[in-house]
Amino acid sequence: MEFKQIDCFSLNIKFWKILGVWPGHIGWPHYKYYSKIFIGVFLIFYVFLLSLNFFYLPRQLDIFVEEMLFYFTELAVTSKILTFLQLRDKIMKILTTIESDTFQPDTEDGFKIIQKAKKFNTRYWKIIAAISITSNVTHVSAPMIAHILLPIDLEFPVCSYSFIPEYYQKKFVYPIYFYQSFGMNCHMLYNVNIDTFILGVMILAIAQLDLLDLKLRNLTNGISGEVVNDEGELVKKFNREIVHYGEIADFCGLIQDCFSATLFVQFSMASCIICTCLFRFTLPAPISYYVFLATYMLVMIGQIMVPCWFGTRIMDKSCTLSTAIYSSDWTSRTKGFKSSMRIFVERLKRPVSIIGGKMFPLSLETFTSIMNSAYSFFTLLRHMQTRDR
Repeated sequence: MEFKQIDCFSLNIKFWKILGVWPGHIGWPHYKYYSKIFIGVFLIFYVFLLSLNFFYLPRQLDIFVEEMLFYFTELAVTSKILTFLQLRDKIMKILTTIESDTFQPDTEDGFKIIQKAKKFNTRYWKIIAAISITSNVTHVSAPMIAHILLPIDLEFPVCSYSFIPEYYQKKFVYPIYFYQSFGMNCHMLYNVNIDTFILGVMILAIAQLDLLDLKLRNLTNGISGEVVNDEGELVKKFNREIVHYGEIADFCGLIQDCFSATLFVQFSMASCIICTCLFRFTLPAPISYYVFLATYMLVMIGQIMVPCWFGTRIMDKSCTLSTAIYSSDWTSRTKGFKSSMRIFVERLKRPVSIIGGKMFPLSLETFTSIMNSAYSFFTLLRHMQTRDR
């Protein structure tokens, strides 16, 4: 079987096709119409109804805050879907770059590095999908189970649709419930398959840096340096590794171009959700709702912490390449080689990074700043609430 690095995204690609956002070519001639109808019904119309609902909400703080939690999440999902629709060519270029000749391992150790990254991506997708599906099914099915077993009205899983008169809400309660449930399930799948893809390409970028690290450490292996031809071969080999580094930097730049705006929206919405959850803790609610708030807030923290963690790993890995090249047998080489090596090391002093919204790098420092900002906004809201009382 042919070795392909993008095999770790096979499940993502299957769901992209089902959800109507696959950027590549599909043999089915009517797929573009299916995509437009699916996205129109379960994204545009869905978000429009959520937005319209805010104008008809009762002027009650706890209800408004609860509705805001899901709305912030929907805004983040919408930005991800629009990114896939508007930047199809760049996303396909990411997949093509991963399969380029420069990114392919040529040793057994290099093959193991790539395999490890692929296994991590597949395992991470399964974990996130399992958690998300379990949480979604529990949230969606709980109102229906309670409605069947107990003499209570069926509650909508996402929002109340306050703009619909109560008579029509009761008359069409089941169609509305299933529309919201299916729409929520689709948005969960969008989230899972786009988030894991963004993280997955970052993991593959880290694997390429590990691969380059290995090549630089073994740069002089098998080359004596006593023969002119050997020295020329060493320079050619070193030039190939410099080209490899340039391809990795361009690849990270391509990831940034594709997902910079999406990451900015996701981080902003996650910060708002964390702040909103903290504020909602100060209002009366059943214990079960406090548990929901705590778990929801932890998920949002994870959504910004994981990309920041691996963004930091990319920067750290790119910085350690200078140590790798000095681990080779460079002292007995020619002045020309040493000069090229020093220039390359100078370039490595500026680490490879991914910038979100052209404003902040994906790093643990950014994560700390976002958490501090969320807590500061919560403190401000709490102060205003106390003053009004």
